Amino acid sequence: MNSIGRLVRARAADEAWRRGLNIIWRQGAEIEDERGSRTKELMNLMVVIEDASSCIAPREYSWTEDRLDEYAYQLLSPENPGFEYTYGERLRSWNEEVDQIAEIVNRLKRNPRTRRATAVTWIPPVDHRREEVPCMVVCDFKIRYNMLNLTAVFRSHDFAGAYPANVYALTRLLHHVSGETGTAPGSITTLSVSAHIYEHDWDWVEGLIVKMGGGQAGP
Repeated sequence: MNSIGRLVRARAADEAWRRGLNIIWRQGAEIEDERGSRTKELMNLMVVIEDASSCIAPREYSWTEDRLDEYAYQLLSPENPGFEYTYGERLRSWNEEVDQIAEIVNRLKRNPRTRRATAVTWIPPVDHRREEVPCMVVCDFKIRYNMLNLTAVFRSHDFAGAYPANVYALTRLLHHVSGETGTAPGSITTLSVSAHIYEHDWDWVEGLIVKMGGGQAGP
């Protein structure tokens, strides 16, 4: 089975998540990762959320609103409360030198058509020597047709456990940049090089797929 390359386009984040899970579950390949965890994996899954005007998480998702808000705050804040890394630290104080989000805002203000409003979270001399490294490695902003669109690239993406929280936080980031640049928030696109579901989530994901489709959720 060809488990490389799929596209999901949905109006809202909860629909995108459910459809993405369905594709990974039915079409993904079973692999064991470098830590010995069994997963179902689909490579290069692109998910386009057309309306990023809301931060609502799927009702089936286990995280509370307080936990989601804390996670979103960490993505926007340069402060690291003691973790190996945070996305906010990498985006707002990259290598303890650059606020990439502020630079993106300035670049978009100077030229709304720019293709250079890009931030990275990977620091080569640091991350090639660590075991705990960023999953999201690129955030890119484009203003097109008077809308600000955000694309995020994930080298590795726990689609069942992390995707809704990631999109919740990315929505906050998109709204922050749109507010600073005076543009309307548009779409959020995620490209997951390895979109996967861990074995410990297989039972409840299968149950969700059955509930969605009304039938057996076999691969």
